Amino acid sequence: MRTEEKVFSCIEKYQMIPKNSHIIVGVSGGADSVCLLKLLKEYRKQQDFQLYAVHVNHQIRGAEAVRDEEFSKEVCQRLEVPFTAYSYDVPQISRERKLSLEEAGRNVRREAFKEAISKIKMPGEKKIALAHHENDNAETVLHNLMRGSGAAGLGGIRPVSGENREYIRPLLFVKRSEIEDYLKEQGICWITDSTNAETEYTRNKIRHQIIPLMEEINTQAVSCIGRAAEKMWQIEEYLQEQTDILYEKYVKEIGNAFSIAKESFLEKDIMQSYLIMRVLEKASKGKKNITATHIEAVKRLSKGRTGASISLARGLIASQVYGDVHIQSKIEEENETYTFQWEIIPYEKQQIPEKTYTKWFDYDKIKSSLSIRHRLQGDYLVVNEKGGRKKLKDYLIDCKIPRQERDKLTLLADGSHILWVVGYRISESYKVTSQTKKILKVQVKGVEENE
Repeated sequence: MRTEEKVFSCIEKYQMIPKNSHIIVGVSGGADSVCLLKLLKEYRKQQDFQLYAVHVNHQIRGAEAVRDEEFSKEVCQRLEVPFTAYSYDVPQISRERKLSLEEAGRNVRREAFKEAISKIKMPGEKKIALAHHENDNAETVLHNLMRGSGAAGLGGIRPVSGENREYIRPLLFVKRSEIEDYLKEQGICWITDSTNAETEYTRNKIRHQIIPLMEEINTQAVSCIGRAAEKMWQIEEYLQEQTDILYEKYVKEIGNAFSIAKESFLEKDIMQSYLIMRVLEKASKGKKNITATHIEAVKRLSKGRTGASISLARGLIASQVYGDVHIQSKIEEENETYTFQWEIIPYEKQQIPEKTYTKWFDYDKIKSSLSIRHRLQGDYLVVNEKGGRKKLKDYLIDCKIPRQERDKLTLLADGSHILWVVGYRISESYKVTSQTKKILKVQVKGVEENE
């Protein structure tokens, strides 16, 4: 299949370019990006969309970087594609943000694309076209394989990615050699980044040393890796869909904390791992520094004793609570109490409704001033009509309230006697009876009456 046909087929298979969309191409001046720009220009004969080019000068290679920018501009002028260049001092950004040059470079490219998109005021979807090709994908898969990646990493580079499918890669199933052959046929020049030949970088070693050896064994090695990667990311997508189902079934979000039900640890081991990873990502708001070691630690914790806890990545702590696993930040907000609305009303044998955040008490049984507080040593409840007492601590344990949640509970107290554990029960001593003359109605502010 000709290069054009491969690329156009990829665009259509993955629905990369909707009608009346705006496509921004990242152009470096190298063969890959120049080829992508030329092919998208040709594809406009089949589909109605707007094409733009963005070049990012990283200020790393001095005069060579200036040359790349000027060359990219000339190519865009010849192809009549609007061109915008952005310049960032990546070495300085790298130092200030304590990032590697590679990571800082990726960040500024994203910033440039975001800025370019913001300038397009016309209606229509906005996409960013990147020039990753089949060799790039094979290098990525091998790199990830050596680092011990799972299905996601072995899936390599996706044809379409991003939360809104904004990144597209039409060249992903075309080899580097095909790209260069196409440009030669078209009589189009390109430039080469001198750092591409350096072998101290891991990816360049894979490119210049490992892949050529593989191609001695199988000339189609790069394409075979690409097909395997495509299968792997299809597997990954399926596993993520199954994780969605398990998350809905087993995970509860309580403010900034997450509770994983003990039943989830009976699922297949791989699905336990995916579910835990999903929770850790949500709890830490990202994947960075979360590893298989943390996932295995959570699994072991689920089989341990209740009350046990471990520290995880990004300031997270996991606790075992009666078989469930709770995950939250170590930094907890200062405990606050609810505020109440109070009302004293005569009791005329009216029915007392059952509500969670509104309670009615026999006002005449209250011995001293009431206080709203957290628990203290010696707190107790009366739990039956005969006046039987139970320590508050024992009651909370019986209710399986996690240790770290007990100190946060709001209590309505008459000395050490607890009238009400808000959200839970009231003391039998203060219940309204047929002998009650006045009722103290207490309602939590800001909570609907029907809760």
